[in-house]
Amino acid sequence: MTPQFMPAKHSGLFLPGPKSLLILITAMLVNGWGSVHVLAEPDTWGKTTTIQAEFHAASDVPKSQIALTREWYEVASGAWGNFGPLEFWIVGRDEQAARELDKRYCEIRKRKDPGISFRPCLHRGHNFLSYARNGNTGLNTRRNEHEKWSGFIITMSGKFPGPGEEDYKPAVLHEYFHVYQHAHIHSRNEAAREKLSRVNPWWGEGGAEYMAQLLYSRQEGVRPGYLREIMQRKLRSLKDLRRGESIRDIPYGRRARVAYDLGTWFIAFIISKSSENAYRVRFFKDLNAEGFEGAFLKSFGQSSQELLDEFHGHFLNLDLEEMMKIIP
Repeated sequence: MTPQFMPAKHSGLFLPGPKSLLILITAMLVNGWGSVHVLAEPDTWGKTTTIQAEFHAASDVPKSQIALTREWYEVASGAWGNFGPLEFWIVGRDEQAARELDKRYCEIRKRKDPGISFRPCLHRGHNFLSYARNGNTGLNTRRNEHEKWSGFIITMSGKFPGPGEEDYKPAVLHEYFHVYQHAHIHSRNEAAREKLSRVNPWWGEGGAEYMAQLLYSRQEGVRPGYLREIMQRKLRSLKDLRRGESIRDIPYGRRARVAYDLGTWFIAFIISKSSENAYRVRFFKDLNAEGFEGAFLKSFGQSSQELLDEFHGHFLNLDLEEMMKIIP
C-alpha cells in the first residue's frame, strides 16, 4: 500500500501534503528563500590574528635556520602584535633548490588566488633564484585591487646576512616591522598606499631598521652598548649626504644606504622628541584616518618638513657625544 501524505501534527510542526509542499517550495524559490548565498570572507587586514606564519624552505636550508627564523618572528610578533596572513620563504645557496622552491611558491600562489598565472610568477623579478645568487632579505606586500589574496611574504636567504651572522636576527625583526607598517595601511589602491607609506626609503626603512635594532638590543644576552655601536656605525653615511640634500629626496637605488642609515637616525630623533609610543602606536593608529601629514602632526606636534629641517639643520651638525645622548 502506497503511503499517503496527510497533513499531520508532529513535534509541534505542521507537515504539508504533497500539493501544499510543492506550492511552498515554489514560493520559496520565487522569493529567493531557497537560494544559496556565499558570504565573502571578511577583510581582516590590519587586525592582529592568532594564526601563526607559514614557513617554507628550500631543500638545502638547515632546520636550524628555519628554527632561528621562527624564533625571531616570535620575538617580533610578541612585541608588536601578530599580523598576517604571513609567509616566510627561506632560500639557501643552491640554485637548483631555489628553482624548486620557486615552483612550490607559484603553486601556492595559484592555490590561494586562482587568478595568478603560473609562468609569470615563476619568472618574476626577485625570484628565489636571485636570492640564492645574491643573498639579502625582503618583504613582498600583496595588497591590491587586482588580486583576491592579501598578505605578506618575507624572504630570508643564506647570505648577506646568513644565519651564522648576528645581523640575521635583527634582519628578521626589520622585515617583520615592515609587516607592521603595511598592516596599518588599509587601502588596496597602490597610489593611496604609497602616499601613506612614502615612496623613498627614509621613513619606511628608517623606521623598520631603528625599531628592529632597538628591540634586538633589549633581548637577553645581547651585549651592552650594542645599539650605540650600530647607530654610531650608521653615521658613516653622513659623509655621503650632499650639501643641502634631504634624506626625504633620496630614492631606492645606488645611494639608498644614505637614506636607510640617516633615516634610522631620524626615527631615533623624533622618538627622542616625543616617545616610542607616539611613533609606534599613535602615528600608525591615526594614519588611515588622518593621512601621513595629519598623523605626523598629531603624533609629534610638528610637520614632517619642520622636523626634517631641524634634523638636517641642527641635529646632524652636533658632535658625536651630543648625538649619542638620544640613543638608549
